[in-house]
Amino acid sequence: MKCNLKIAFRTLLKGKLYTIINILGLTLGLTSCLLIGAVVFDELSYDTHWSHSKNLYRLLSIRENSGDYSQKGGTVFATLAPTLKHQFPEVVDYSEIYPAPIHLKIDKAGPVPLKATMLHADSAVMQLLDIRLLSHQDLTPSRDIKKIVISQRFSNTHFSGTNPLGKRIYDVPQYDEPNEYVIAGVMKDLPPNTHLRADALLLHERTEQELTNGGRGAHYARHYVLLRDGTDPTEFERKINAWYRDIPENDKGLQFGLQPMEDIYLKTDFPAYQLVKGNIRHSYIFMAVAAMLLLIACINYINLSTARASSRLKTTGVHKILGASRRQITGQSLIESLLTFSAAGLIACLCYQLVLPSLQHFIGHPLAFRFGAGWPYLTAAFLVFLLICLFSGLYPAWLVSGFRAVGSINQVLKERSTNQKGLREALVVTQFALSIGILVALFVVQHQVDFLKNKDVGFDTEGLLSLNHVSWDNKASVLKAELAQHPDILSASFSTWLPTDGAGYMTRLIDDPRDPGNKTDLWYIAGDPDMAQTLGLRLKEGRFLNGSKPGDAIEATDLDAAFNSIRPCLITASTAHMLGITQLNVPLHEAKIIPVGIIDDFNSESLHNATVPTVIVGQRNPSYGPLLIRSRPGTSQRVMRSVAAIWKSLYPDKLIDMQIVRETLAKQYEAEEKLQEIFGGFSLLTMLLAALGVFGLVVHATSLRVKEIGIRKVLGASVSSIMRLLSADFVKLVLVAVVIASPIAWWAMNKWLEDFAYRIDIQWWMFAAAGLAAVVIALLTVSWQAIRAATANPVDSLRDE
Repeated sequence: MKCNLKIAFRTLLKGKLYTIINILGLTLGLTSCLLIGAVVFDELSYDTHWSHSKNLYRLLSIRENSGDYSQKGGTVFATLAPTLKHQFPEVVDYSEIYPAPIHLKIDKAGPVPLKATMLHADSAVMQLLDIRLLSHQDLTPSRDIKKIVISQRFSNTHFSGTNPLGKRIYDVPQYDEPNEYVIAGVMKDLPPNTHLRADALLLHERTEQELTNGGRGAHYARHYVLLRDGTDPTEFERKINAWYRDIPENDKGLQFGLQPMEDIYLKTDFPAYQLVKGNIRHSYIFMAVAAMLLLIACINYINLSTARASSRLKTTGVHKILGASRRQITGQSLIESLLTFSAAGLIACLCYQLVLPSLQHFIGHPLAFRFGAGWPYLTAAFLVFLLICLFSGLYPAWLVSGFRAVGSINQVLKERSTNQKGLREALVVTQFALSIGILVALFVVQHQVDFLKNKDVGFDTEGLLSLNHVSWDNKASVLKAELAQHPDILSASFSTWLPTDGAGYMTRLIDDPRDPGNKTDLWYIAGDPDMAQTLGLRLKEGRFLNGSKPGDAIEATDLDAAFNSIRPCLITASTAHMLGITQLNVPLHEAKIIPVGIIDDFNSESLHNATVPTVIVGQRNPSYGPLLIRSRPGTSQRVMRSVAAIWKSLYPDKLIDMQIVRETLAKQYEAEEKLQEIFGGFSLLTMLLAALGVFGLVVHATSLRVKEIGIRKVLGASVSSIMRLLSADFVKLVLVAVVIASPIAWWAMNKWLEDFAYRIDIQWWMFAAAGLAAVVIALLTVSWQAIRAATANPVDSLRDE
């Protein structure tokens, strides 16, 4: 073994350039895989660490609408979970759990509130989520005192060196009055890989009156249930829906579902009040890219190792004549592979540790994996490392050990045998096809993101500001009067909806004319009569709502009565077409509306989703809800400062949350923007790896053709002709790679675009640009070595050995 290691080291040191190329390429590939693997491992580990995670489920409400469309929601009747526990032995326990952002002050007179997340839950959450208390007082919920449990991190940050128990902290609300909380406990930090991240926990218990909304109907809650071991969730869903349908007065169109706790973060594909959310498709994309990067790095190693096999013909022949077996020669070659991969692996681990802080900053939270802590990931990474080492080293080792002794000494076997050359060309095509595919993906993602940001959403976003949901405390008219006096504010309108809120604030189930026998939701947006003008909605036919016309707007205090009466409204063009409206001012009794105007369709939620049937109704003097402000172009920042000053005078104890609507809309596509940045980095890496591989092959090919190039120069060959001689084969291979990569990339990116209701068409130039970039990189890589060979003195190259 010692002798084999010495020979391996000498071989690697003898070919320093090739060794450096191999180690550099493998380091890039392995580092990328470690980083991507850590992110994917973190994504897949969300909510798997709870001791009951396999039996924990979130209750869902499901309403089947037209065709295959079903509307899901993460809230259910607040009485449902308690009733299920009473009715079904399969339910061990349940808890109402929901996280919400909050702004806290340690000192009531403190200047700046702290942003935090509060987990609202009942006492059962302690067992369901394995919450571990480090210290605590009496945690029994009280109607008079709001008791909270803070995280260890929050305690160390804001109460360092002191005991926080019994201390009071205060919130700065958007609704209601400021609250005072007593710290009753300190808990161990919740893991970062959970969709229920929180800095504090507020315990409460629902009263019977709250569960039934004071007798006015169902109160809604976010419920998590713990099922007994061995319970089949599909069968249990069937049981609870059969039980619900058997109650005569219940809504027969409503069903309930169970979403596994471990699926909530990555597989929630419906609107849900969820502060932390991932995308399983992005995880699959990252895994595929990691595999591609590693494959390209391994291809580089295999190509260079097989290409350089001819330089080892004499050594192999001597070993065989002296009695070395094929197994021994294969082992010797594998030791060289192991040394190369080990060096690259060690450097990759160092690079991983150096890049990790930047990666965590980029994704916005610490990764669950740490060296020494994530043994499943470490074990998997080590096994993958051994497999790629064996996979990459075995073929070159087998090739070298297969040379015949006499043939090796006499150099009968030529390096450019058909089989070896064919394999290397296939591998070069593969790595360039992968690189081109990732580059095409970058172009598609980049243009889709640009499309999403710049698409006409049906209303004017220029100069549009929003004051997010607040309680107006009977001062709504005062605030609007103050804003009307500002010279840069064109209009201001109260609403029940913001452009980033979703479809609307309430729905009515109506017959769907497109699919007789099925129902569909008609979404309502309520606001000031001039809200449509403030938004910049475009009128196609009829008129806007008018506050001076009787019935065009009702008082916000009478919304329940208004919802059940026929009232004037604006209706979107697609909704009017769906309902078959040919004449305005004609009542639609089922929908309880009188359309007085038809407006162009507008996107009431993210462009991932299509427009939904929508009407706008008028209301005055709301008690709560957002405010939309139309400012003159270019004055948004000045107006925001003025509004903040007015706000401070009217609501000194409340937090202002004001946004520029255009910026808020852009934030809906942050995940796609990050994907674009990631693909940009991956594209550079894949092209760099491919260029490294081509460079090594060109260096080796040039060394084998030194005398040929010298003879060509003596016979009058120009530098450009020698460059064409060395680069022509590589350019052909890149063109073949374009042909192979294009249909695969087209199919993959079309699957990704299916996530969007509004999307671009993949253009031919994206494939042409990716192919051209690959050709240019290949030419630049080849050219440097080709020029060096073409300008060398032919006398030196033709000199006898």
